[in-house]
Amino acid sequence: MSRSKASTMNFLHRTPVLAAHRRRQRGRSGRCTAVRHGAAVVEFALVANVMILVVFICIEFTRLNMMRNLIQDAAYFAARTAMVPGGTTADAEAEANRVLAILNIQNAEIAVNDGAPLTDETRNVQVRVTVPISDNALFVPLFTGDKDLEAFSTMKTERYDGFYNPSD
Repeated sequence: MSRSKASTMNFLHRTPVLAAHRRRQRGRSGRCTAVRHGAAVVEFALVANVMILVVFICIEFTRLNMMRNLIQDAAYFAARTAMVPGGTTADAEAEANRVLAILNIQNAEIAVNDGAPLTDETRNVQVRVTVPISDNALFVPLFTGDKDLEAFSTMKTERYDGFYNPSD
């Protein structure tokens, strides 16, 4: 084989058309690496699903935390409403529903003194607020199931039982 024929074959071997399967480029380290067209798209397709799921989970659990705090506030404000002289169970339930409406919380159960009426002799007011998570989740309640959030608040009443008698 003559020298010119060998150099021609070597030249043909290096052309992009004939040696496409051997294409390489230099990376940062100076070493030759394989060209990876489309690798970023495939990696994004694999990672994006997980990242989107994580974002939705974060949003759902953030809402659950907001619901938990708001339920505690509803129980507290309802107990504050019922502890004053003249406060009724209906007033406490209305106040709890007003607070729960801030996050559009549905199907809440509100119990004041476990159903016992508030009288002048009542010393403590206890309000229990129970909210089903499945009725109030933003997304399909896959992460929480049929659980309830519950909050209690107990306060002493401000009923006056002193020795002042206005008829005297």
